[in-house]
Amino acid sequence: MEWTTHCLSGVVAGYMATGGDWKGAVVGGIAGVIPDLDEPKSKFGKVLFPISIPINKIFGHRTFTHSLLFAVLLGAVLMPFTESWVWLSSTVGIIAHAIGDMLTGTVRFLYPSKIPVGIRIPHSQFKLVDMIARGVLILCLFFIIVDSMPASITFNK
Repeated sequence: MEWTTHCLSGVVAGYMATGGDWKGAVVGGIAGVIPDLDEPKSKFGKVLFPISIPINKIFGHRTFTHSLLFAVLLGAVLMPFTESWVWLSSTVGIIAHAIGDMLTGTVRFLYPSKIPVGIRIPHSQFKLVDMIARGVLILCLFFIIVDSMPASITFNK
């Protein structure tokens, strides 16, 4: 999936996991792009290429950084230093990224197991699946925004 879709999935996941906290949505959105650190050609990998290249050489793409183990480890590292909503929204943002990539291919979600998890689709269908996922996430954000509006705001005449 594209980085914008991963960011959106992290926003929705972080918001939902923190009970409707917008700070959780922001942290989840940032965490939603972190797994692509393993790909030096990705938007995030280009920014942090000194870290991205060795991670890619050691693990490859869609392996360790796309795993439940990585999400839990990052959450465990953050837990002693942050409030609970930070590590929680980070963890679910990373998991949302992995699930998104499972819609357009496979990831090693149960790393270090070599079993791939996901749906293999033809490369020609990648953009379509990404657009559908992005549309669903934007719709979710719309409902989140409407739900969080004060009761005094109404769309009725």
